[in-house]
Amino acid sequence: MALPPVLRDRLRLPIIASPLFIVSGPDLVIAQCKAGIVGSFPSLNARPISQLDEWLARITEELSDWDRAHPETPSAPFAVNQIVHKTNNRLEADVELCAKYKAPLVITSLGARTDVNDAVHAWGGIVLHDVINSAFARKAVEKGADGLIPVAAGAGGHAGRLSPFALIQELREWFEGPIALSGAIAHGAAVLAAQAMGADLAYIGSAFIATKEANAAQGYKDMIV
Repeated sequence: MALPPVLRDRLRLPIIASPLFIVSGPDLVIAQCKAGIVGSFPSLNARPISQLDEWLARITEELSDWDRAHPETPSAPFAVNQIVHKTNNRLEADVELCAKYKAPLVITSLGARTDVNDAVHAWGGIVLHDVINSAFARKAVEKGADGLIPVAAGAGGHAGRLSPFALIQELREWFEGPIALSGAIAHGAAVLAAQAMGADLAYIGSAFIATKEANAAQGYKDMIV
């Protein structure tokens, strides 16, 4: 399906590295983007909020330096995950920081918010929203999400229970925008399978826990491998 230019023109592999609680930080995001896949992190991993400003400054600066030094292999865009549920009292301030640094992609979770989507669009960003079924997907699109992240069975740390075969098929009956499939994807064959089912991108999380850049204990990394 058609991808927006920020994704179509900057990815060397059709992969979004999912935002991992605690695990994802600047080191991992920068390495992922330099490798040609979308790197992402939850804004709430940066604590206190002043650290989010520091992280975004570092990510944008280092990727800009990389692009100048490697015009033949530019970095992929990065994404910031925002929890848009009403219990997140940092949301407004976090979105303002994303606006300051013009985050190319914002991944929204736990609710769909028109005001957040409008804010992201105002600085030229793209919104991807994670969903577990078609009903939530419709609500997200109605409120302005540009793309969907269907969280299927096997996704680590999430509530998705539906088969990816059924979920993707149902979404593609009415949605033609970008889809990044999540759920037990960890190697190239699974990425290809996701595309064959109708997804544009694969959404991979757990595999990156085992990387040297991940903020995780060595025992946890060893367990993943």
